[in-house]
Amino acid sequence: MRLAVVAGGWHWPLHFFASVSKQAGAADLFAVGHRSPDLPVVREEKRAILEALPGELGRVDRELYGRYADTAWLHRLGWRYREEPNTVGDWGFFNQWLETHDYRNYDLILFCHDDTYFRPRTDLFKFLAAVASSSDWLIVSHSKYPEAPQGYLRGSFEFWTPQMLDLLGGKIDLGRLGMTRMGQSDTPVGMEALSSWNATCDPLRRFMRERKLTDRIAYLSNHYRISPWAIEGERGFVSMQGGAPWSFEAGLQAYPLPNTNADSPVSRHANTEGSSGIQDRGGAE
Repeated sequence: MRLAVVAGGWHWPLHFFASVSKQAGAADLFAVGHRSPDLPVVREEKRAILEALPGELGRVDRELYGRYADTAWLHRLGWRYREEPNTVGDWGFFNQWLETHDYRNYDLILFCHDDTYFRPRTDLFKFLAAVASSSDWLIVSHSKYPEAPQGYLRGSFEFWTPQMLDLLGGKIDLGRLGMTRMGQSDTPVGMEALSSWNATCDPLRRFMRERKLTDRIAYLSNHYRISPWAIEGERGFVSMQGGAPWSFEAGLQAYPLPNTNADSPVSRHANTEGSSGIQDRGGAE
């Protein structure tokens, strides 16, 4: 299977880039950045916050940001880095990649954000390769929550088939954006600071419903932001609670946190050498 990974780069934790590089095997790796990983603000803005984070989720955040990737590390790990204007996050990163690459060169493309904690020793990419040829899904999303509307997609961690992108004409409609952050390199703290970007998922949701394609969306987990394979961050932190915190908390019970960072690719100097399945389809309002 020909696989590409397109990561939206803003927080630049080395743990993420090393984990994907190790687990994704021969995939082509692309990092689309909206601020350079070499900027001092990338490292400085989280220092005091990380030190004060309590509990097990705080421990995971400190593991995630134990070291940062710069452009030299990205190159060493096999990532192709390109910086683009900070016009919109989420699928905005993906659209910028689609403008300069032919998605038909791949059987599957993962788009995700870099504030994602990949659990150690997972088989996500092998699992998807095994089921891809015998499935009729168009998109596999990382997670949802029980109350999610039909056709729900968070816009932050999805496996895309070229067939889905063909249906969309090779570009994802993001609707009216309402704001940009051109030239800005700070991370907004408040959960509502980028609220206008939350609507970027609405056009695709409508498209899937109108075309009666919602049953061709598969999910790796029925718990918001968390699965057996990964934990997604909110504003850069897996410990930040937003969206559907009740579902995330239930997911922590279903998929407990790892007990140690001994298997971390960063703890082993980012060496790049050498559970569960898709759970349900569609959704109901």
